[in-house]
Amino acid sequence: MPALPHILKNRRRQAPHISPYVSAHIQTAVRAALKDPVGRRDFALAADGARIATKLTSTFESLSDLSAPQPPENVLDEDMRAISHWLLPNGHGQVGIKLPSFVYPTNVTIDHIPKEIAADIHQAPRHMVLWGMLEGRANERRRIAWQEKFRASALALNLTRDAPPITNNATFLPIAAFEYDIHAEYAVQTFPVDALVVDSCIYFGAVVLEVQTNWGAPSTRLYRVRIHGNEISE
Repeated sequence: MPALPHILKNRRRQAPHISPYVSAHIQTAVRAALKDPVGRRDFALAADGARIATKLTSTFESLSDLSAPQPPENVLDEDMRAISHWLLPNGHGQVGIKLPSFVYPTNVTIDHIPKEIAADIHQAPRHMVLWGMLEGRANERRRIAWQEKFRASALALNLTRDAPPITNNATFLPIAAFEYDIHAEYAVQTFPVDALVVDSCIYFGAVVLEVQTNWGAPSTRLYRVRIHGNEISE
C-alpha cells in the first residue's frame, strides 16, 4: 500500500495517447493557421525594400489629442497588432509606395484586423483606388496606344479624375478600383488589377493607394497594403 501513491503519481505524468490520425490532423490545422492566406509575393513589403513615397503621401497637421499618430510606414509591415496601422483623421487620404523593383501588377491586398477584435470596425477603409505612376518612354507609348480603352475603363469604374489628389507633377494611371467589405468572411481581401492594365504590359515602380471613404467612422485605420505581380526581367 505505501507504494500506491508513487504509482499514481507516475501515471499522472504519462502523456495521453493520441492516434496518428488525430496527430496528423492537428499538425495540418496548425500549418494552415500559420500559412499566409494570400500566397503571393508582396512587393510593398518594407523588409524586401519597399518604401513610403513621402511626396505622394497625405500629411495631417493635427490629430486628436486622444490618438497617438501612427505613421504610414506601418502599412508596409507584416505586424498586424492593433497598434500597427496608419491613422487617417478622416475618411480619405493617400499613401505612395516606392516598390523595390519594376512590376507588372496583377493584384492588391488590403489587410485589416478581424472585426471580432477591432475597437471600431467602421474605421476600416471602404472605397479605394490604386494608381500606378507612369515612368519611361516605353510605358508612355503603351499608355497612348491604349488611351481610348483606358478612358472607357475609367468611366466604367466611375472615376472622375485621371490622377490621385497628390501627384507631385507625375503622370498616373488608375489600375484598380475596389471596395473593402467589413462583412466578408475574411479580414484579408485581395482584389484584381484592371485586366486592361495587365494586357497593356505597363509596368510600375511606384503606386499610390487612395482611400476615398471608410465605413462611417470619424477616422480611418489602414493596417497593411500588399502589391502583387510579376517582376520585370532585365
